[in-house]
Amino acid sequence: MKILIDTNICLDILQKRPEFYENSKKALLHASEKNYKLYVTSATVMDIMYITRKSFEDSDEQKSVVKDFVSAFRFLKVSKKNVDFGFVGIVKDFEDAVQAACAKRHFLNLIITRNVKDFVNSPVKAVSPEEFLREY
Repeated sequence: MKILIDTNICLDILQKRPEFYENSKKALLHASEKNYKLYVTSATVMDIMYITRKSFEDSDEQKSVVKDFVSAFRFLKVSKKNVDFGFVGIVKDFEDAVQAACAKRHFLNLIITRNVKDFVNSPVKAVSPEEFLREY
């Protein structure tokens, strides 16, 4: 199975967000144990670096931690077609639409996200970490 990990799941783990950390981490560990192929988009890595910059002592620590974290994933490039899909509005949230388009273009089976409602009309099924742990 090929799975796109949404930005919010990565941030939950990297920032150890109290409400979400445990289930997001368990979902990734479970997927790894099942030998599922895990993906993030190149945009996700840029977003992570921008959002987490204040979560670390300095930029060297941030780069080291994030580099180590993303080494577990395969990367999907964001293409113009993916961005154009975001502008169409089928999936209302622009960033999530681009993520969904990337997942579809690369024939991924699933997206793990905390914002399942934002992926209504996604061409690839989206599930929460809790749902993923129950069903997969």
